[in-house]
Amino acid sequence: MPKRDKLGIHKVIEDKCIIILSNSIVSALSPKNEKNLLLLKLRKEIETLKHLVRVEYELNIIKEKTYIHISQILQNISMMATGWHKSVQTQNTRE
Repeated sequence: MPKRDKLGIHKVIEDKCIIILSNSIVSALSPKNEKNLLLLKLRKEIETLKHLVRVEYELNIIKEKTYIHISQILQNISMMATGWHKSVQTQNTRE
């Protein structure tokens, strides 16, 4: 990978991954009443990451095979975060 890409968009993607990991841990360890906003923020970060990876593919920084693999993983992560968020929302409305 060229240095400009490694220190440019790829660095942003790596940072976003760390933020997502951090936000998911904070969400898991937070009280129920705080989870809703934290999970919403987590979902926004995941969507941003998905778009950044797509840009990286469109700029021919990563190959199609890599893009497809990463996209599938991010899609699964997104579905899990959405399910978690909906579950928390349902629990909050019951209480």
